[in-house]
Amino acid sequence: MDRAGVIVSEMGEFSKVKLVRHTACGNCGACQLGDDQKDIMLIAKNTVHAKMGDLVEVSMATNSVLSAAFIMYIIPLVGLFIGLMLGQWLFPGKDIMTALLGIGMMALAFVIIKFNDKRFLKNDKYVAHILTVLQSEHEGLVPLT
Repeated sequence: MDRAGVIVSEMGEFSKVKLVRHTACGNCGACQLGDDQKDIMLIAKNTVHAKMGDLVEVSMATNSVLSAAFIMYIIPLVGLFIGLMLGQWLFPGKDIMTALLGIGMMALAFVIIKFNDKRFLKNDKYVAHILTVLQSEHEGLVPLT
């Protein structure tokens, strides 16, 4: 996955990048990005020493994107189902307790993922990389922000 984006902040060896939407995005609304107010933010390793405001090319391997999506979507979903099955076993006939346990297990999965966020950043498999500076704000060209 290669995308263009603008660096909005620098965080040591990483940078927060606001991705530029493709023209193919249009207004289909499939990803809730039809509204101009919503941006995709991404943390990427900045090995090219791009500065804030620079337009950069960001890349992440497709299998890494799929692995990250699996972690963020499938694992919490599995937690929900395990919680629902446990709830049916522990609280037979009490649907609210079953639902609460399912939601609780899903929330626990998200919390565990969040606490491992720093570990994921250390693993290059899950980190996007800035490949090149497409346009530098510091060259006096067109302002990018």
